Amino acid sequence: MQHENFIFIGDSLTFGYGVNKNKSWVESFNKFSLDKNKYFKIINKGINGNTTTDMLNRFTEDVTNLNPTKVFIMGGTNDLLSNRSIDLIIDNIELMIKETLTYNADIIVGIPPRIIKEDAYRLFMPSLTYNYCEESLPILREALMKLCMKYKLKYVDFYTLTSTLNHNNNYYIDGIHFNENGHKLLLEEFMKNIDY
Repeated sequence: MQHENFIFIGDSLTFGYGVNKNKSWVESFNKFSLDKNKYFKIINKGINGNTTTDMLNRFTEDVTNLNPTKVFIMGGTNDLLSNRSIDLIIDNIELMIKETLTYNADIIVGIPPRIIKEDAYRLFMPSLTYNYCEESLPILREALMKLCMKYKLKYVDFYTLTSTLNHNNNYYIDGIHFNENGHKLLLEEFMKNIDY
């Protein structure tokens, strides 16, 4: 049986920055799919540092041209870290959704997890935009949920999942990116919210 392409497009949170490739949540989902004899070819198109504008610019080549039957889209954290507006993020993600709908692929939208600004400043790099990002992520969550309702799409709410974690818990490596425990947490949440 021919595998169907299931493409994950996003930034470092999709790519799996900070952990061995085979420990990232997307690769772990791939292993689970193979174990369950699911006929998906999981293609990880996460790129570290990408904004939603970057994702949109490569969407046709990295997603549409590969004829996926399922597409996962998650972005926005790097936009906020670059001081960009929530409206821009929503506009970009909506354009990706519209392009995907033209060929009837199933779409799942990821709602980005929270950041821990104190840890990010100390462990990742100093930045003046951590406050803006931290304050904007719950607003982005609401906007993405409305967008998903508009198009009747499934979403995975990583923000709510991570907003209940005490920052002392062992899930982040630097307040933005996740360690192996964090990737396991993301995978569990993803699998709870999809059916395939």
